[in-house]
Amino acid sequence: MNSKARFATKVALSLTLAYLIPFAMGWPQASTAATTVMLIASTGSQRESFEKGTLRVLGTIVGATVGLILVGAFAQDRFLYMFSVSIVVSFIFYFRNAYQSDPTLLMLTAVMTLMMSNGGDAEGAFLYGVDRAYMTVFGVVTYTLVGVYLFPSKAEQNLSALLQETLSIQQQTFTKISESLPGMIKPETSAATDASSCNDETEHEPTEEASPSLDELIEKLFTAQSTLEQRFSVVKKESSEIAAYLQEWRLVIHHSQKITQLLATASNARFNHNDTENYLPDFPDFIEQIDHLLQQSQQFLASPETGETFRFSENKLKANEEKLSGSDHLTRASVLTLGYLLNRLYDNASKLAETISCIDSITKTVSFKEQLAPSQSAFLWWDAENFKTAIKVFVTYWVAGGLWIAFNPPGGYSFVIFSTIFMAVLSFMPLHPKALGFLFTFGFLFAIPAYVFILPQLELGVELALFLFIYTFVGFYLFKGPITIFFMLGMFVLGIDNTMTYHFGIILTVMTLFYLVVLMIVFSHYFPFSSKAEHLFLAVRQRLFFHLHRLLVTMQNLKPTWLTRITLALHLKTANVASKKLLLWASKVDVSYFNNNTQEQLVLYAKRCGVLMGHANNLVAAQTILKNNSLITKLRETHIDTILPSLVEVHGKAKPDSGDHFDHAEQEYTKAEQALEAFFESLDLDQVNKNDIAGFYLFLHLKRNLYESLKNVEEASQGIDLDNLKMHRF
Repeated sequence: MNSKARFATKVALSLTLAYLIPFAMGWPQASTAATTVMLIASTGSQRESFEKGTLRVLGTIVGATVGLILVGAFAQDRFLYMFSVSIVVSFIFYFRNAYQSDPTLLMLTAVMTLMMSNGGDAEGAFLYGVDRAYMTVFGVVTYTLVGVYLFPSKAEQNLSALLQETLSIQQQTFTKISESLPGMIKPETSAATDASSCNDETEHEPTEEASPSLDELIEKLFTAQSTLEQRFSVVKKESSEIAAYLQEWRLVIHHSQKITQLLATASNARFNHNDTENYLPDFPDFIEQIDHLLQQSQQFLASPETGETFRFSENKLKANEEKLSGSDHLTRASVLTLGYLLNRLYDNASKLAETISCIDSITKTVSFKEQLAPSQSAFLWWDAENFKTAIKVFVTYWVAGGLWIAFNPPGGYSFVIFSTIFMAVLSFMPLHPKALGFLFTFGFLFAIPAYVFILPQLELGVELALFLFIYTFVGFYLFKGPITIFFMLGMFVLGIDNTMTYHFGIILTVMTLFYLVVLMIVFSHYFPFSSKAEHLFLAVRQRLFFHLHRLLVTMQNLKPTWLTRITLALHLKTANVASKKLLLWASKVDVSYFNNNTQEQLVLYAKRCGVLMGHANNLVAAQTILKNNSLITKLRETHIDTILPSLVEVHGKAKPDSGDHFDHAEQEYTKAEQALEAFFESLDLDQVNKNDIAGFYLFLHLKRNLYESLKNVEEASQGIDLDNLKMHRF
């Protein structure tokens, strides 16, 4: 059974039980438990754990408590009640969107806060709220038990597959880089194998596609590394297998990240020497050893028993001091930089291989000590879309509330509740409202015939169970994510209960209610903030380059204060989030409205921006490591980099003459590099630490990588028309 069918089966079984068990026990509001299952399945992840289930129950209880307190405090004043609920729910949905782990936790809190009111009827409000809270908890428990016991997640296998992919790309990238290093000689066996395979292909097979370029591999590497880190941050507490070896997995992520950074640093490095073997006698063998370590990591991950005896060992690529001392400054620095990079790669690759061999081992533990970076916050603060969603929740609640008070539409206060909940769930989702209307209508095309021809014929519980299972399975198999809600609403319109009353007027009333909810969602798509893909693409693009510009300016502060460090982290986090959103919205722009743009060019541009942020992350990480480098400190005291920040600012503002700025900047950057080389040649290298020399040149390589990546972004921007994307459309 594939993962899609497995997930659809899990949800279908959970929702069927959420209906049938309350029916058998004679409990009221069985649809509340089923709705809870639907909301969790459509907005949460596909992995379940007791911890998540417990937190969801607690979130439900907290929401019910807050809701009942508000009902009790303002039972006689509808305006104050609605005002307090709108404020509380707006804050909860802000935290729900900011929380990076399980979005259903705080969503259930907000839903229960909204659902505690019995449409303004104070009489019986407490029992009504308790019944709803009880059935919501029952839905959470049902979904959790089915997910944990009948459909246990394979979080460790999925994480291992992502790690295997990342390791494979790292090895391919290292092979590509090593082939371009000065004086690199391929091993004879490898060369013979390549020649033999080449001859075979020439004689028997057509020519295959060329291998990916180094830039393409770096792009894939950044993407794979980012995906691996995101998945680990999500599943590290959800899987007992990963939690049992949490320290080892953290070390794996740490060293994998270091290797990715080193490979990205070396990707555009310019080494000013020839015949490396004269300066680094063991150079070819050392390259082979690193390549072998990268292979071993993949082997140990696939077959843990093969790495039982492997241990990390220190090994340094040593330079020929006599040959090096007679060389000029640039050659000397180039050789030391290459040696430093390869030594760091070997060190991290060896530690990574040992750490992987310790995962799932009962007796083996890591033999070295490593200081890990602090874990990232579970909340994403200061995100613009999260703030906008909170404001949209407040506005939508009051617009729907005003319509309820003025016109009393079908459903009454339920119209306000559903409008607010569905708007918050779908806020800034890459889906056009007309698609929601289509899905909703599509669900009714299933529901109406079922209401007329199927439900009246059902007599046994097994028959009803089969109907519920099939309907839910189809919905979650065909659709994915929150949009599934609109197909599933067709089933909830049927009003399935122990005692059924068939009346076509009732079902038409409920259909009218949900179509009005869809109209409210269409309204919120445009007001108070537009959710059109092209608008968000432009807004996120501007945000990305604004924060990247501020990041580069802030990094040049020689004496950063605690406020500067906080600001730096804020700019870096916001720019990283913006680069991911840019790719999302680039792929969702409806280019049929914009003739001067194509989907491929927009996505290419967004991907180039993602690579740019990868290099920016490397520069920030290196600055932390090289902050005590004497040469870099001396350089910063006499030289301020104005070229990169100005280019980022010019590109972000999309000025018509940005191409001229880049042409002029090429000359300025060349002059700046020549000035840096002159500064370097004026030093007495015998008085400078070798690691400082290597670190200085690595810093220049990182700057060059950022500059080259920015040029690629500017080149990709020539294929898109930003003014064309600013055209107004409905």
